[in-house]
Amino acid sequence: MLKLFRTLSIALLMMGSVLADWTSPHDLQLEETAPAALIPFPREVKWKKDTLELPAADNWELIGKAAKDDSVRLAWKGLLSEVKGKGKGKLTVRLRSAGDKLNEEQKAEGYVLQVNAKGISIGAETRAGFFYGLQTLRQLVHKKKSIPHCFIVDWPAFKYRGYMQDCGRNFRKVERLKKELDLAARLKVNLFHWHLTDYPAWHIQCKAYPQLNSPKHRTRDLNDTYSYEEIREVFAYAKERCITIIPELDMPGHSAYFDRAFGFKMHSPEGMKIVAKLLDEFCKEIPADICPIVHFGADEVRIPNAAEFVGMVTTQLEEHGRQPMQWASSRDLPVGEKSIEQRWGEGADMVAKSIIPERITRRAFDSTMGYANLLDPAMAVRRYFFMRPCGSAKGDELKLGTIFCIWPDGKVDRKEWIPAFCSMWPGMMAMAERAWIGGEADGDALPLEMPAPDTEAGKAYRLFEQRMAALRKSIFKDEDFPVWPESGMTWTVVEPTDKANADSTRKAVLAGKIDGLTTRTAYCANLYFRTRPDTGYLGMFSSARPGSTVWATTSIHAKKAGKYPFMIGFDAPARSNRRWTGVPKAGDWSQTGTRIWINGAEVRNPRIFKNAGKFSHPGNAWNFDNPLDIEEVWWALDPVQLPLKKGENTIIIEQPYAGEHHSWGISFIPLFQYK
Repeated sequence: MLKLFRTLSIALLMMGSVLADWTSPHDLQLEETAPAALIPFPREVKWKKDTLELPAADNWELIGKAAKDDSVRLAWKGLLSEVKGKGKGKLTVRLRSAGDKLNEEQKAEGYVLQVNAKGISIGAETRAGFFYGLQTLRQLVHKKKSIPHCFIVDWPAFKYRGYMQDCGRNFRKVERLKKELDLAARLKVNLFHWHLTDYPAWHIQCKAYPQLNSPKHRTRDLNDTYSYEEIREVFAYAKERCITIIPELDMPGHSAYFDRAFGFKMHSPEGMKIVAKLLDEFCKEIPADICPIVHFGADEVRIPNAAEFVGMVTTQLEEHGRQPMQWASSRDLPVGEKSIEQRWGEGADMVAKSIIPERITRRAFDSTMGYANLLDPAMAVRRYFFMRPCGSAKGDELKLGTIFCIWPDGKVDRKEWIPAFCSMWPGMMAMAERAWIGGEADGDALPLEMPAPDTEAGKAYRLFEQRMAALRKSIFKDEDFPVWPESGMTWTVVEPTDKANADSTRKAVLAGKIDGLTTRTAYCANLYFRTRPDTGYLGMFSSARPGSTVWATTSIHAKKAGKYPFMIGFDAPARSNRRWTGVPKAGDWSQTGTRIWINGAEVRNPRIFKNAGKFSHPGNAWNFDNPLDIEEVWWALDPVQLPLKKGENTIIIEQPYAGEHHSWGISFIPLFQYK
């Protein structure tokens, strides 16, 4: 499903004021002195100089009434699995009431964590509060022999912090979904939006109409079906981890399998009767106490009886005690009067509704900040880190929170590639951070280009990158994690030059004579000049046009001469509709004429591609069933080794803009200490 980001056409005009005004929702000094990488970072924390020696796991004891709760026991077991202390004596972790340390609004998921000479205590009023307190403690003690005394008071800004998996287009095994729920819970994520049906198949067991499960009516994952027993198993697994599941049965659009199975449309009179029975069966098999919300899609479709169809489905769900939920944009069916809406950017009107909180007049989730299948990983992380869900500092009865959507869309032959292709875990970390902490500052414009390192925004992002990098090596060490720290590089970027002046500009840049050129400074390893129209033309030069060329130069210090590893890319292929410039030809860096010089000598691309020169899709190519090759996703490949001399090395990159569907930019990421 192709969803658009909210456009930022006026953002560059506001950049100066945003940079000056953006402030971190927590004291960055407390983050710099934190003894561990905590994501999300606590709302209130005091670190103390004294430390608590940690004994071996066998000598830990959990006491308190809540200690018998299944979720608490689960979190406790996970904590003990990472205890590496060898201190003598027993350590008691006491579970108690939070008392007046949390107000009524904060008690639903809040906790108070205290570490002192007497031991450790966690105060909370709910199982979720104790569960999250133990998750923070687990991050603090991860493979450590001692932790500092501290006092943490913590609670989420938004009720829901969620992620979505598209299992309708690319079926995911139950075992893998459970692994992802385990990891999401570590980040205090509490919502899993499970997209179960789409064009290729109805992947839910169907007793009333077995033909819906027939391989002959499917176009992908022909023999894969979730039994009701498996679905209930996943729901129970999630609940134990304090995660609510919202299943999505996408209708009446995205339902080609229905046409193939029955020979008529979902919204036809006979189709609506079948839909009613499908909803009846699902709701009877998956009870309301574990599944209070049912999402029925209603997106990207136009039908003559829209109001009738929406009314029928919402009434049916309400009769089964369910809260209906729908996608909400100008391309979707009208949202039912009692439905929760899930916002995804679509046009100027949708942008206004998403950004201005006063225009949210019904319960809503915000998914306008970016889908995982469009931009490259670093942009997705930036957007979620700096944006405010529902345009607000915190949630309320209407502003429910955010859902980070993972849409591989196209057929994926090797499902284990999905987290890498869609930058699942870095994006989820940024979402979890922002939805938990919230924040008053409006950072909408900041993802366009990285803030300067001496600004509060720049410092905050650098510290967050360090926390991500630490968790990548610990909690997520077995997962694909295609984001690397990018803060710290400084580029001089020559403003876009047209074809008529390209040769003279190149000569000036290579000669080091750029004083007469118009330049700007950029502070990151991923430079975004202008992205595709489906992402709202984000970037440093969002008004530029194809035919322009940008030059960027930087300096990298090497301790000794040799070859050094870099992650390098010049286009982010859309994983939905294959818009991109293609795999480079042998020796080239791209199919658009990208060139790189190191210390004045041009360097050819040493990578050997089996698909060299293929897969250029300059337009909107809906190749849903033509799987992406791994070579089309630069951040999923091994690093490129480039030669550097000892000391300072001058890097110059020339990057032409090929066309509207080119995600125009430079990713040049050193994977070593270069300063």
